[in-house]
Amino acid sequence: MATTVEATTTKQRVREPVTASSWLRDPKRQAAAGAIAAAVIALGIWFVVTSGRRKEEFASRVLSHALATADKGNLPQASSELQRVIQTYVGTDAASEAVLSLNQIRMASGQSQLAAVNLRDFVAKKPGPRFLAQAYGLLGSAEENAGKFEDAGRAYEQAATNAELANLKASYLVDAGRAYRLAGKLQEAIRVYRTVVEKYQGSPSVAEAQVRLGELTAGV
Repeated sequence: MATTVEATTTKQRVREPVTASSWLRDPKRQAAAGAIAAAVIALGIWFVVTSGRRKEEFASRVLSHALATADKGNLPQASSELQRVIQTYVGTDAASEAVLSLNQIRMASGQSQLAAVNLRDFVAKKPGPRFLAQAYGLLGSAEENAGKFEDAGRAYEQAATNAELANLKASYLVDAGRAYRLAGKLQEAIRVYRTVVEKYQGSPSVAEAQVRLGELTAGV
C-alpha cells in the first residue's frame, strides 16, 4: 500500500505544470533568459538608432531641395517645402534648420511679425544649442524689423548668451546695443557696449562698441 501511495505522489510531481518562476530557478535557464532579454534590448536600440538615422537622411534631402528652390528665387515653393520638413520630420536637425530658413524667407518677404511669433515658439521649445543662438539672433532681427526695439535688444542678448564663439557673442551684443538705442534705453545700450569692450577685446566688434559707447557717454 505504501509503495502505491509513493508511486502516485511521484506521478503527481511529474505532472505538475512548469511555471515561469520554476523554469527560471534553473541557473542555465536564467542565463538563457538573460541572453534573450539582452538580445531583444539590443535589437530595439539598433532599430531606434537606424530609424532615426534614416529619418534624418530623408529630412536632409528634402531640406537641401527646399534650399535649392529658395536659391532659384522661388520663395513660395521653398516655403512650402520647408514647412513639409518641419511637419514631417519633427525632432530632426533638418527640421530645426528648416524653421530658421523658413523664417528668414518670411522676413525677406516682409513678414517679420509672423517670423517673430514663430521664432518665439521655437526658442520656447529649447532646441539644440547649435540652433538656439541663431534662432534668438533671427528673433532679434524680426523684432527690430517690426519696430519692437526693446524686445529685439533682449533677443540679441539671448543670442549672445547662447552663442559659443566669442566673436559671435560680441557681434550679437553690438546688435543689442543698437536695438536698445533705438528703443531709447540708453543705459541698457551703454551696459552691453561696455561688456563688449571689457570682455571681448580681441573681437572685430570692439571698435564699433567703443565708438557707440563714446557717443552715449560724451561729456559724462
